[in-house]
Amino acid sequence: MNITCSRKDLIEALDAISKIVPNKPQTPILSGVYMKAEGSALELQTNNFEIGMKIKIPVNTEKPGVIVVNARYLLEIVRKLSGEVVNIFHDEEKHTVNIKSDTADFNLLSMSAEDYPTVKSPETFAKFSLRASVLKNLIRKTAYACSDDMDSKPIFTGCYLKLEGNTVSMVATNTHRLAVMKETVSENTEDLSVVIPSKTVTELIRLLDTSNPSNTVSIECSKKNISFTFENMYITSRLIDGEFPPYEKVIPKSSDTIATIKVAEMKNPIERISLIAKETENKNIQFIFSQEGINISAYSPDIGRAEEKINAKIEGPDLTISFNYSYMTDVLKVLDSKEFVMKLTKPLSPADIREIDNDNFIYIMTPVRTY
Repeated sequence: MNITCSRKDLIEALDAISKIVPNKPQTPILSGVYMKAEGSALELQTNNFEIGMKIKIPVNTEKPGVIVVNARYLLEIVRKLSGEVVNIFHDEEKHTVNIKSDTADFNLLSMSAEDYPTVKSPETFAKFSLRASVLKNLIRKTAYACSDDMDSKPIFTGCYLKLEGNTVSMVATNTHRLAVMKETVSENTEDLSVVIPSKTVTELIRLLDTSNPSNTVSIECSKKNISFTFENMYITSRLIDGEFPPYEKVIPKSSDTIATIKVAEMKNPIERISLIAKETENKNIQFIFSQEGINISAYSPDIGRAEEKINAKIEGPDLTISFNYSYMTDVLKVLDSKEFVMKLTKPLSPADIREIDNDNFIYIMTPVRTY
């Protein structure tokens, strides 16, 4: 292989795929990036058997070929180069890859391309498209609610994607909180429901470009995998086996106390009080809802106490309730309206949070028992 390409293009591609490379690979070959040069394109691949990615960038190919080289070292080298153009030459006899740019000259050992588990495109039974902005918003509004506990059931470590008619929904829960987001699409799609690992959707939200409203993502599903194709990228991921629980059952049907709160007025006090709350056993913040507003506090016998009062419109009886502070800070980060409504029933009953004039988003969180 002998190619010349833009350093900027190469950095962007390597930066994207390096996130897929495992920190502790099962075999040395999985620490590498697979690079195939042919014609005017260089295809880069990484695969950790859970997520696989392909990216293509334009190159000038003097000699086509296929190589595998350590992904992280290559990225660090290219990042530190001073030139705008990079030349990559593979010496097949010496099993080395020469990287040149401006006055810099590096040589890395290459690995056998024949041993690399290249990314395959499985046979699919369903295919549909979503606008990149729609998919990104579905992920942004829900993925943070997935479980990050390795001991929890696998089904709770992923996002539930459901298509029905012209409605697409994404749901995530760790059994202590629930985030639901729905979007309406212009065309009817075939009914489908799958659970996508949170690691996959986290990568998607990082890579999706929503600067152009017309950008779309082509999505294909097989029995065990799902793939996403957009711009110069192809991502495939395994699906999580199992049936997602009937999440609708945990959404409260009624409420006694209703608080209408400005996001900005709640966000900063919560962040300040969390400095104390995160040092407590349950990381909880206490909320006292009354006609005078909301009193927010946290107490740690080892650190001290923090307390603030914010204005809010309260309808219904006074109520004292406690929540894990991160469950509140996480949802405040994704609210798009200036105000939100918090519906409550009893001190040990779940709270229901909605945006003003947006019935498509629902967030449910269970309180912390403090006695």
